[in-house]
Amino acid sequence: MKPESATGSEPTIFDLNARRYAESPVHQAGPSLAVLLRLAEPGPDDVALDVATGTGHTALAVAEYASEVVGLDVSGKMLAEARRLAIERGRQNVRFVEGSAEALPFPAGHFTLVTARHAPHHFRSVETFLAEVFRVLEAGGRFVIADQVSPTAEDQAWIDRWEKIRDPSHFTQRTPEAWRELAAKAGFVHRESAEVFYDLEFGWWTQQASATPEQIAALQEHARVAPPETARRVSLAFDEGGNVRSHRLPMLVARFDKE
Repeated sequence: MKPESATGSEPTIFDLNARRYAESPVHQAGPSLAVLLRLAEPGPDDVALDVATGTGHTALAVAEYASEVVGLDVSGKMLAEARRLAIERGRQNVRFVEGSAEALPFPAGHFTLVTARHAPHHFRSVETFLAEVFRVLEAGGRFVIADQVSPTAEDQAWIDRWEKIRDPSHFTQRTPEAWRELAAKAGFVHRESAEVFYDLEFGWWTQQASATPEQIAALQEHARVAPPETARRVSLAFDEGGNVRSHRLPMLVARFDKE
C-alpha cells in the first residue's frame, strides 16, 4: 500500500512501518473487511487478485474461500510481512508479488475477482488503475474496493490536507459519487455499495505513521481550524485542553462488475 508513483530506494512510510501494518487491528479485521467479503462473494472457482495488498490481510481473508489468490504491492518489506503471515496461517493458495497498481503484471482476463482495500487513496492515477483492473478481469468478473472517502466534495480539501500532514504519500480522498463515476467511465457496472466507519484514536493514528512532533502539532492546528460542518461530518473530538482526541473515518465498500 505504497504510493504508485514511488521510485528509487528511499524507504517509505510503509517500508518503515511494515510490522505495524501486519499487527494493526484496523488492517487485520476492520469493519470494511467483512463487508468486502460479503460483496465479493469469493468461492472455490475464483482466481483472485488483491491490489496494493500491503501485509496481505485482505488477500489472506479471500484465500479462505477462493481457489487461488495473488497479492500485489510495490513495497517489498510489506510483502515480506505478508509472506510471513501466510506461512503462520498455513495458507498455501496465496502468493505475493511485487508490482504497481497502475501497471498490473498479468495477462488480460486472468482473474475472476479483484479487490483493493485501504489503498486507492494513495494512487496517483485511479483512471489508469481502473483500466488495468478492467483489463485483467474476465467477462463476468467482480471488482470490490474498500477505501476511505470524503463525506462531501466540500470536505475533500480539508481532509486531503489532514491526511497528507500525517502521511505525505496520501494523494486524494474521493467521494463515493466520484468513485462510482470513475468506475462507470472505466466500463464497470455498479452493483452495490455500503459505508462503514472507523473511529480512530489520535495517538494510535499518528503512531501508526510514525508521525513526528512537528507533524502532530500541525495536525492539531489543522483540526482547530476545520470548517464546522466538516468537523461534524468527520466527528472530530477534542479533549479538555483543546487537542484533538479522535476522529471518524468513513470507508466506502463497493462492488463493480465487468459484464
